[in-house]
Amino acid sequence: MMSYSVPFKATTVFLSVFLLYVVAVAISLMTGPSGIDASLLVDMPFFPSSVPGGSIREHQPLNATIVTWLLLPRTLMALLCGAALGAAGVLIQCATRNPFASPATLGVNAGAMVAIVMGSVLLPDITGQYPVVVAFTGAIITTLLVFRLASAISHSPVNLVLVGMAITLSFGAISAGMLMFFENRLDGLYTWGAGNLSQFDFQAVQHSGPIILLFTLIALFFARQLDLIALGAEQAQTLGVNVRHAVGFSLLIAVILSSTVVSQVGMISFVGLIAPHIARGLGCQSVWSRLLLASVVGALLLLSADIAARLIPIMVSDSHYSFPAGVMTTIVGAPFMIFLLTRRNRVSAQVTTPGETGIRALFPMNPNRTLAVLSALCLVLMGLSLFSQIEMTFMHLRWPRVMSAAFAGAALGVSGLVLQTLTRNPLTSPDVSGLTTTAVLFIVLGAVLYPGIDSFGLMLLAIFGSGFALALLLTLSRLTGFNPLLFALGGLCLSAVSATLISMVLVLGSNQSSEVLIWLSGSTYAVTDERTYPLFSAVIILLPTLWMMWRRLDILQLGAYLPTLLGIRVSVTIALLLIIVALLSAVSVAAVGGVSFVGLMAPHICRVTGMSSHRHLIPAAAITGALLLVSSDWLSRTVIAPFEIPSGLLVSGAGGIYFILLLLSGKYIQRR
Repeated sequence: MMSYSVPFKATTVFLSVFLLYVVAVAISLMTGPSGIDASLLVDMPFFPSSVPGGSIREHQPLNATIVTWLLLPRTLMALLCGAALGAAGVLIQCATRNPFASPATLGVNAGAMVAIVMGSVLLPDITGQYPVVVAFTGAIITTLLVFRLASAISHSPVNLVLVGMAITLSFGAISAGMLMFFENRLDGLYTWGAGNLSQFDFQAVQHSGPIILLFTLIALFFARQLDLIALGAEQAQTLGVNVRHAVGFSLLIAVILSSTVVSQVGMISFVGLIAPHIARGLGCQSVWSRLLLASVVGALLLLSADIAARLIPIMVSDSHYSFPAGVMTTIVGAPFMIFLLTRRNRVSAQVTTPGETGIRALFPMNPNRTLAVLSALCLVLMGLSLFSQIEMTFMHLRWPRVMSAAFAGAALGVSGLVLQTLTRNPLTSPDVSGLTTTAVLFIVLGAVLYPGIDSFGLMLLAIFGSGFALALLLTLSRLTGFNPLLFALGGLCLSAVSATLISMVLVLGSNQSSEVLIWLSGSTYAVTDERTYPLFSAVIILLPTLWMMWRRLDILQLGAYLPTLLGIRVSVTIALLLIIVALLSAVSVAAVGGVSFVGLMAPHICRVTGMSSHRHLIPAAAITGALLLVSSDWLSRTVIAPFEIPSGLLVSGAGGIYFILLLLSGKYIQRR
């Protein structure tokens, strides 16, 4: 774990925390949609008894009713959920010995989320009556899956995070697809999915409070064993600790706490990551003290985020609408994680990076023959997609989406290839790096602020978004010594912030909500001629330019020292290549939205055929990317016709499965 700490006396910490609690609770009880003042806190029945028929509410003034039945349970829920997430974060980080592990990064929250969404559709009665059980089922299955897959590969914390990333992306695609298909039935889950603490009675507090308090106390009994496990598994076993049981029970308690939170208030990210680090920074070295302080800090963090979510709309626009608390925790938590990534001298000992990464060739083939086969397959599939089951009179509607899928897939495939080459990490892609999600964010903001914006304007916004993400990632990479895993984690942080800001549009109930979901998931639906021309022009210009640099890409694979000896200006070349990648990612997003995993899979498929030179890899990745997206577009229109699945969701679901199979197959290699 991280070794930084600032020793504080226990008395000072206790008094400071107590004062902050008093201030935060008072502000929370005075912050409401009706402008309640402090005088309402006098002689208020803060813990009303349960009276049939709600007679207490009938005899209370309106403001008193708001404080007692709306603000007080909301405040208590924030404290309970924040404490649960803080304790869960400590348990997960200690059990995995990974400073970046949390319920969000290991897919626990995503598993609980998809279980609630699917349960609301398939088993609405059971989900409504036992939401904690449904959420726990999804969370525990996801956790077991992540750990089983990661342990099958290796016991490195790197693979644990990577598998968690893949599961999160795949389950996110499933949740988004369910929300789109059952929009009317799951309308309230938009706000819930963003982490909504709004309460109308004490029912949620009564249901979740005993569970959270009980399992937090139980976690304290494993604190001593986790302290010994921190010394190493062999040392802990020598001292009589059953490492497997201690780790298993600790993770089980963390999953119970996290799933309880998700079942009641939705997705709250980064609290489980930040609170343990703050607790350690305040000098808590033992797991016992860290559990207690992280619970307290987590409660304060979530309550403060909820207060900010209620105050900011009032301060900015004098609105009585409050944002979900999950939005604020993500906006604050992602920069905090990026700050942790910049602590290179402290992180390097915790996150080991393989000296070499690559994809083993499954069956070597002649590169020219492979290119010919891929080209033939792509042409056949494009023809099948264009001419099957359609009258020629509708060709003007079909050809723009098919051609857009082909060109956007080519752009994403080549972008992923270049990123994997530059980082020497086959697990990097435009979506993992945050380039596509940030571009979607800029497009959504532009579409909301300027509803009449044309396709050229959307493309410019996407370029600005990808360029902004690229600049941040380059700065982060320079500070972290170009560590590939930290580059991927930084991209995930950018993606989390962008996705959260995008969800604000959905939460606000904007008329653009359906369009935002399409942009976010990726779809060729309603692609017009006007939107395809900028994509065609950019791809036709940039891909040949990139192909002419194939020799430099081959040399850059050798590292930073040898290219310099061969006369290549490494920094200038890398900057130029990354600019091209950002442009290709931006134009694809402007045309078809945020499509995931194409940039990851296309280069892999080419490398397993034995290709090594970028002379062949660049055109092969372009053709393979086009093949993947055209095939997903065709399947999205035919699988459940006459209804349509966004092609990006199909690619994301298949990409997550492919990603895991890649790790399990051993074709992904890590050597020192």
